[in-house]
Amino acid sequence: MQLTLLGVNFFLITIISREYGAEIYGEYAASKSLSVLIGTATVLSLALVVTKLRAQNVGFKNSLFANSYFLVLRNLALALATIFPLTILFGRDYPITAIFLIGFVFNEMIHIALAYFQADGNFVITSKQIIVRTILYGFGAWIIVINSLEIIWVVLYQSAILFLFFIVAHYYIPKTEKKRDSDQDKSTRKELNDSGRKMVLTTFSSALISELDIVLLGLFYFGPALGVLAWSRRILEIIFQLLAASLDILFPELSKAKDKDEIQNIRDSLKKVFFFSFIIPVTFYLLRDTAGNILVSLLGEEFRDVSFQTSLILFSLPLMVWSRINIIFSRALGFEVNITKIIISGSVISYIVYFALHNLSISNPAILSIISSQMIISMFTSYSFRKSYA
Repeated sequence: MQLTLLGVNFFLITIISREYGAEIYGEYAASKSLSVLIGTATVLSLALVVTKLRAQNVGFKNSLFANSYFLVLRNLALALATIFPLTILFGRDYPITAIFLIGFVFNEMIHIALAYFQADGNFVITSKQIIVRTILYGFGAWIIVINSLEIIWVVLYQSAILFLFFIVAHYYIPKTEKKRDSDQDKSTRKELNDSGRKMVLTTFSSALISELDIVLLGLFYFGPALGVLAWSRRILEIIFQLLAASLDILFPELSKAKDKDEIQNIRDSLKKVFFFSFIIPVTFYLLRDTAGNILVSLLGEEFRDVSFQTSLILFSLPLMVWSRINIIFSRALGFEVNITKIIISGSVISYIVYFALHNLSISNPAILSIISSQMIISMFTSYSFRKSYA
């Protein structure tokens, strides 16, 4: 399923880049990354919260769906107002960023509805829905692109598909499971809000690691240069997500760990993953000329520098892997607040680094900024974990 999502998204950004060019793709990527950061904070990871509460068979479980939708849509209204000054600050297009944000919220509402099935261990329906949705998502966008419509129609179509599949997912929840006692609404919303604020901490931390670079690149770079840099960073992200998916399965094992020795053994074994991840950037660097020819054939001559930039940016991969390991450990052991604070602090310092390097007369300041940013966050997450677990 993860491979399907990544494959369709790769196909989609490929055709967008080829048909619209580097400049428009850069705007598309930067607007989407900004909306993901705002959207992650907006939805409070309520799909995870609802799945957990349904699995626990809480007394107010039938009130979870309507009240989750209420909280998400209420937060969306606030986010749409908040995002307007942010689009001005970061130089993004407000309509595109706002539509991306709405689509992100509909996607979370889909997973809130699917929590009914997931809480019972039924992942087949969820998987089928995601696969069908993703294929329609990519195929429809492809039709829009090849007909040379404006990029905003691609974003509108994506959001419309997500809204449609939310309606379908909610419809298939039995009516008996959606009846709620309105007297429980206040207490249910409080439980959802409190649990969501805690759950979203590590989710937002992970989003910062994944999306912050493209948001900051969009602040300091423009035109085709932004599109080329965004593509290079997106290749790093695709590879990172494949590795991260394999790391996330460790969360249940960590949650059951009973003593420090057991936890330390797991951590020591994960150091092998960290060192192994260096093979990927080294291999890509050695094959960068071949990769460059492939990328140019896919994207066009305008993207010739993507391979060279990626061959350097990929050396951030082990740093991102180590940051993800620290986040997983912190979440499993209850250190969510500490790790989130330190990552936000690291993100602020990353902005300062981007600003300083951009204004210095040095070669490849954007690449140095990305690597420096990930190095700072990796060091900060390591410090946070050691301090919390001491």
